[in-house]
Parts: sequence; structure tokens; C-alpha cells
Amino acid sequence: RARARRAAMYRANKVFVKRTKSGGGGGARGGGGGGVTKVRREHYLRDDVFCGHASADVRYRGPDASAVVFAGNEHVIAIIDSNVALHQMDALAHAEVRDVVICSTVMEETRAKSKSAYERLRGLCADRTKRFFVFSNEHHKETYVEACAGESVNDRNDRAIRMAAAFYRRVVPRSACEKIILVTNDRGNARKAREEDIEVMSVEEWISFVITTKGEGWSAEESAALKDLVVPGGGADIPDERDTKRARGGGGASASSGAGAVFEEHLSASAIKDGLARGVLVKGGVRTSRYNPWEAHMVNESTGDSILLSGRAALNRAIDGDIVAIEILPESEWIRPGAKLVTGTKEEDKDKEAAADVGGLAPETADETEAVVAKTKAAGVVPTGKVVGIVRRNWRERGYAASIDMGRDGQGPTAATGGFASRVLCVPSDRRFPKIRIQTRQLDTLLDQRIVVVIDDWPVDSMYPEGHYVKSLGLLGSVDAETQALLLENDVDDRPFAPAVYACVPALPWQVSPDHLAEPGRVDLRDLVVCSVDPPGCKDIDDALSARLMDDGRIEIGVHIADVTSFLKPDTPMDEEAARRGTTTYLVQRRLDMLPGALTTDICSLVGGQERLAFSAFWIVDPNTMLPDETIKPRFHKSVIKSSAALTYEQAQIRIDDDSMNDEVTLSLRRLRDVARQLRQRRMDNGALTLASPEVRFELDQQSSDPLDVGMYVSRETNKMVEEMMLLANVSTAERILEAYPAAAMLRRHPIPDQKMFEPLLKAAN
Repeated sequence: RARARRAAMYRANKVFVKRTKSGGGGGARGGGGGGVTKVRREHYLRDDVFCGHASADVRYRGPDASAVVFAGNEHVIAIIDSNVALHQMDALAHAEVRDVVICSTVMEETRAKSKSAYERLRGLCADRTKRFFVFSNEHHKETYVEACAGESVNDRNDRAIRMAAAFYRRVVPRSACEKIILVTNDRGNARKAREEDIEVMSVEEWISFVITTKGEGWSAEESAALKDLVVPGGGADIPDERDTKRARGGGGASASSGAGAVFEEHLSASAIKDGLARGVLVKGGVRTSRYNPWEAHMVNESTGDSILLSGRAALNRAIDGDIVAIEILPESEWIRPGAKLVTGTKEEDKDKEAAADVGGLAPETADETEAVVAKTKAAGVVPTGKVVGIVRRNWRERGYAASIDMGRDGQGPTAATGGFASRVLCVPSDRRFPKIRIQTRQLDTLLDQRIVVVIDDWPVDSMYPEGHYVKSLGLLGSVDAETQALLLENDVDDRPFAPAVYACVPALPWQVSPDHLAEPGRVDLRDLVVCSVDPPGCKDIDDALSARLMDDGRIEIGVHIADVTSFLKPDTPMDEEAARRGTTTYLVQRRLDMLPGALTTDICSLVGGQERLAFSAFWIVDPNTMLPDETIKPRFHKSVIKSSAALTYEQAQIRIDDDSMNDEVTLSLRRLRDVARQLRQRRMDNGALTLASPEVRFELDQQSSDPLDVGMYVSRETNKMVEEMMLLANVSTAERILEAYPAAAMLRRHPIPDQKMFEPLLKAAN
């Protein structure tokens, strides 16, 4: 693209320290036998990196109008720091939060610390309605800053963001934008910005300003909803987030000796690393009991041994899924799983907060009500430990489905007056997680709602994690709200596909073209009698069957699978989205597709009477044994088929059982049934295990989707027939892959059951 003038290129040096294994290169020696070396790299700067504002001078806005994001009529443009990008994503994503500059410094720091936050931030920048502009401050000669001697990476990055804020105030006229502000919740960064004459706001102040500029166009409820998205911590006296995190990470004196401490401090990252290296600590993932939120096990990553964590003090602010470092207690302190909980925290022993707060400590269990457990030598004790540090948090960025804690009396908390936020506890739907404390200005409207809350922090002086309200899913107990909660708790994405994904799908109506038929290796099987057998109402028909009688009396059976890969190309937006979703999710009343519906229910659905692309596998069956002839290898083809019938299991069974029906589709089904019987018998004779359980079927109201009736799903012989054909196809395909790609072939199999897995069965049997 031609530029109005020739860009000038400048060179700077970036110097950083890199850790090495050997300690060579003349660097200072480090701990653990390694070392560090100083690396110097050239860093090129330009004077034609543009700011995206229409009212800036042409040398700053550039000649390309498509690169302009800000039109020149903004009340405020916000430059956010990295902590805001990492911790205030729900507020940033609100539809009314617009006109934000994201420095490349912030983008890179967000990418390094949180992949999910980075992807959300990229999505916001791609949304033209949000007017989020990525400014390459690290490559502009007027905004690039070099690190000073002794300056930390965080302090250097903060200085770079302040430099960008000052640059925007300099190049954007005040007549075009009243305020250019730096948004930060970092007290130190804010103080330095004010010293440099940069206007600063906390996140809460910024959001309040956004609401004020809306004027009377917003209701009180809308304003409260936006304010509730702000993670607490803003205000005139802005806390220094990094200093807070350093203190909570174990630096300095332990707060456990302070008056307000509830839990022991976590060890710092360096202390954890040292403890793991010396073998005094062990690392692993926390798995909390589904029946008792304060009992968990940690599997030692090194040995595979399970270690019990019992009580709040032992869990020490770890929740299900966290990777933690633990200290194994002396054997005299080991206890039995399921025993009464050891409490051990100051607030628990006094139970003061439970009495003053709304509704007790966390989801109550029968074991939780007693105070202290009998220790030591009782039968069944297991290795027991306590959490001393967090290696990696597993807090869900999408949040937790929850409801307001109504308290032991069921009356619920009372809303604060005077426009202040109410501090309340929320009870997660999943009992593995503790209650979460939030602040909300919408308490009266949320008491009967299923809501989503996010965990932001768990201070050492709080019995509960601190979080914020995100949104309401609907009325407690309603089908829609509880379905949304179920999807959230199982991390199932129900958001619509992005336009870029839909752009990968061919336009409808679609049909097989001569180019498809001319593809190398694709066989024309449109004259072959093929049919599908699926559950009633199935729209994504991805497999079909055939069985024809050959001239020599043998039978050729075929399995035909929809050829999705002709449309799903590698490294496309649709491929990335499918990989992220992983599978299609089926609910009682609806389904959530892995791929766009136009592909799954039309183009790649083997519907009756339509030509479709497929992969086909064929076997020759010996009519004497009704088993595939093992002397003849299966054949595999890309193909074009035209299904003769799309049947349900019941319809196929009726055809097979009706002696008066002898059309080619019915005869094919009977041949397939006979082969399936022999295949199943052979599997049973070889020791196959059949695990069958009753399947419940719901009858739903067509309009409301409310359940009307429930019954047992009837399994027919045609169900087993299709199952055997799919097993045959999978086994034969696996054997062919192993033959063709022996170095890359993998077998996924279940591990041998651990002996302790049999204990509940043995107890029940005795």
C-alpha cells in the first residue's frame, strides 16, 4: 500500500537477561547449576505507526481512512493498563464500553499471562462497534521506551503505557476528544501518571463517567448492571495491585501472624520451587469431593499417590482444579477420608462471621457440622497434607452458576440503601466450590435468579473468595436458566458461530458437482442401494449402510460416512472453532453443534434422495459364516452416494420383521442384521463386556419445551445392528492406519482398573 510520504526507520537496542542451563556466555552464575546471560537485540522503530483518530494530524492518523477507528466526537478515550485487561474483561466487554486504546505492550503482557483473556481482548478489538484500537507503541519512535538500569519489567511497561497516554493527549485535539485518560487500578502507576500531567481514572471512576455521559438514556437498572461488572478495588485511593499480589505471594512477613488473618500465607513461587527440588513439598491437582466441599484429594504428579486434604485450613484457599504445592503432615496427624472435618482457621473456630453474615460458611454437609476429628491411629488413615502454595489457579473465566445465599432462616439478605452496593454470599450450583462473596447494587432483583459470578481474588484475611456478578441466567428452577447453568458448569460453549466460521461453509442450496466426481480416488456409488438408520428426529445423518448380493453368492457390505473433510479445511476459522468445541452436545430439548448447522444438517447429512460426498468402506462376507472374509482386505474409497431411505430404528425393524416386504432396501437390512448377529456373537465369545443401562426418554411440549411425560427408551435389534457395523468400520480403519502409518498410529484404550476401584463393589457384595 502506497504511503503519502516515505517512512523513516530507526533502530534501538533491546536488552534482556536469559536463563541458561550451563551458565556459559560470560553471564553471572545462577542457582541450581544454571546461569544467566545478557542478550542484546536490535529493535526497529518507525514514524508512520498511526493512532487511529480522524482528527489527528495526517502524519499521525495516516492517509488510509480504513485505519481510522475514532471519528473525532468521543467524550473520552481510555488507555488501559495490563491489569485492567487481565482483571476487568467483563466490564470491557459490555456493549456501552467503547473508545479504548490497547497498547501493544498491553496485548503482549495479556497474551503472556492469560491466553483466554488475550483471545477475548482480540475479539473486542475485532468488533468495529466497540472502537477498540490496537496502538503499536512498541514500534513508534515517539512512544518506545528503553528500560532503565534497575527497572523491573512491570515498571518499564507501565512507563511505556504512560508514554502512549501522553502521546495521544498531544496528537488528539481537545476539541475532538474532551478527555484522554489512563485507566489503572495501580496506585503507583496512577501517582506517576499524575506527576507527568496525565489524567488518570480508576476502573470504577471510568465506568461511572461512561454512565454519566449516557445521561437520562440509561435506567438505574442498566447502570447498576454495568457497575456490578467492575471487579472491586477502584476508587480515589487506588490500591497497588502488584504490591498486593507480592504480599499475598509470600513476600515479607507472614500475614498469618496478623490480627485479621484467616488462612496461612501461601509460599512464594521461588520457595515452592525450592521445596519441590528438596523433596519437602509435592505438587499435584486438587480434586474436591462432590459431596463435601472441604474434603479433597491431591494426586502426587511424581508418584501418583493420593494425599488427603481435609478442612478449610488444609485446603488453604485452593479449589477444585488448582495445581498446588502441599506439605505432607506427620503420620500421627493422618486421618480417614470422610471423617469429621478438621477446621483450624480462626474464624471457623469462633464462627463469628457465620453468625453475622448471610447464611453460614459454605454448602453444608452432615460431616461439616462437628468441630474436630479424632486423629492418628484409627483404622483406614491415609497420607494427609495441607496446601502451602498455589502453582496455578483454575478459576473459570466464564464464571460459576450460583444463587444468592438466603441464609439459614431462608429470609435472604437485605439490600443496602443510599446507592451503596450490598456485600452478599453466592452459593455455586456445583457443591465442589466454596461460596463466593460479591458486591451488587441489584440485590432485590437477583434474590430469585440463577446468576453467573466470577472469582477475582481470595485474600488471606477472608473466609470466602471475592468475586463479581456477571449476568443473570433467569428464574431459579426454570428450564432455560438451569440449562444455561448446566452448560456453564460443564464448560459447553453455546455462543453462536462467528461470521468468519460461517464464511467457511458453502452457500445453500448445495449439490454434488462434476468437479467432485472427477476428484482422484472418488468412486461414483449413486446407483448402490444405501440407507441410513438413526434415532427419530435425527437431522445430522452422518452414516449409512449397504449390503448387496454379488453374482457369486457372496455379500458385499458397506459403511458410508459423511465426508466432512472436503469442507473442513485445516487452519481455517471453522477448523479452529471445531477444535475448541470438540463435540456436538445433545440436550433433551436442543443440541449445540460443533460445526455450523448448514454443514451438519444439510451439506454433510446423508439424507434420503440426495447426492452426498462420503467415505466408504467395503467388506466381502462369506455366506456360510455370515462374517467378513479375513482373506480379503477391506476396501476404502472416497465416494458419492445417494441414499435410498433415511429410516428410524423402529422403521427399519418393522421392515425387517414384515415378511411381505421384499424390496431392495429391506433385503439389505436383513443381510446387515444377519452379519451383525454373527459379529456380535464373535465379540462375546472373545470376551467382550457389555455395559448396558436403561435410557430415559422425555416427551416435551412443542412450544414451551417443558417435559410432559417420561419413559424408557426402547432398544431394538436394529440398534445393535448399527452398533456392530460402526465397530467393524472402526476396527478395520484402525488396522489400515496401523499398516499404512505404523510410526504415527495410536491406540486409545482404557487403563487397567486400580484395585481400589473395586472396593465399593466388594463392600456392596458383602
